[in-house]
Amino acid sequence: MTPRSSTRRAGKTRLALAAAAATALGGVLAGPAAAQPAAGIPTGGPTSLAATVKARQHMFGFENVNATTGDVRRDRVIASWLTTTTFAVAANGKVFMMDGFINDDDVVTPPARKRTPTGLQELVDLKPEWIFVGHGHADHTDYVANVAYRTGATIFGAAEHCAQMQRDAVAQFGVGQSVKCTSVLAAGVPIGTKAMNLPHLKPALCLNVIRHLHGAATPADTTIPPNGIEFRAGEDPREFDLWGSGPAAYPNVRTTGGPGGDLNILYQFIVPGPRNFSLSIYDSVGPYKELAPNLITEFQAWPATDVLIGAVSGANNPTNGMRDAAIYVRDMQPKVFVPSHHDESQRRRGAAGGSGETWKRNMLTSMTNIGIPAAQQPEVRWLNDPYDYVRPSLLTFDPSSPRWTKTAARPSATCN
Repeated sequence: MTPRSSTRRAGKTRLALAAAAATALGGVLAGPAAAQPAAGIPTGGPTSLAATVKARQHMFGFENVNATTGDVRRDRVIASWLTTTTFAVAANGKVFMMDGFINDDDVVTPPARKRTPTGLQELVDLKPEWIFVGHGHADHTDYVANVAYRTGATIFGAAEHCAQMQRDAVAQFGVGQSVKCTSVLAAGVPIGTKAMNLPHLKPALCLNVIRHLHGAATPADTTIPPNGIEFRAGEDPREFDLWGSGPAAYPNVRTTGGPGGDLNILYQFIVPGPRNFSLSIYDSVGPYKELAPNLITEFQAWPATDVLIGAVSGANNPTNGMRDAAIYVRDMQPKVFVPSHHDESQRRRGAAGGSGETWKRNMLTSMTNIGIPAAQQPEVRWLNDPYDYVRPSLLTFDPSSPRWTKTAARPSATCN
């Protein structure tokens, strides 16, 4: 077999698409029938209602999806890890995506098996209503504009992200084509800028956002014991024997990138109700202790977060391990913490190679090192790739559970 790294480099070569850029931040969706797509760009909406039912049952569990309509039960919050920082989420009956990239969306020749159990077409068949961009790098946004254009989903992000998505729509589908995109933060706002109790998802959900920091390397933190971890620690040497490799399924579906790639947004979703269950998600882990200390105050004052899904892989891992992710946990105080972005960037492995326990242990040690008492550390629901891709049972929550009762010290977010 050809080494996966070679096929991925070849499959991810950026095309020189010379389409004019559309810069409008919003816009009327132009349907695929009117498009003049670039070569190799898939078009067309969800395959059928049956395909949508199947995709939603896959992502959210067959027991949670109406087999006739595809509706997802409203009394659960369900998240499925689809690779990297892309999650399919259902909350209060709404279906949406965090980011839009599928690692190893490859064409594999039988009898080899595909490592990633989903791909671009299933994201389209999922028929999300919304897509939220954490930041604009390719391993987070390659598929976003394509899925939004083909389904009519509304993208949310900073103004810079919306401009990027419009460029992607033009590059893929032709001049004059656009996607729906709503800016939740204006262009150029500084780190720490937030927007609270936004109206865009109501009445189903309330939304808070804050601009935070992209991952970066800093010198070793001498105030804590050394706990660095190498990017390939625990890698399974059997990787290429276990899984097939091949060319990218959709090599031309790529973001154009542009200014704002490092611009990061943390999203908080609140399910209105007696508990105001809250889910916060960020897709890059920044060393804000050194580079944006104002975020310490902002996150310590952030409304109660019941479940925090956060990136744990970043440029700081070799020197400081998962200290940065632990600081997010320290300041936001979630009851459950779920890792992300620990599979794609450095091709780390799952439990079979030991990386699951290796990396989880580093996170637990990092929380202790920065001073979070064991009794105050959240439940850590570690995810191992590829074994925990599209396993909704791992991240299914009952928003009415007494577990999500808030305290006076950490009150609920305003949600009205």
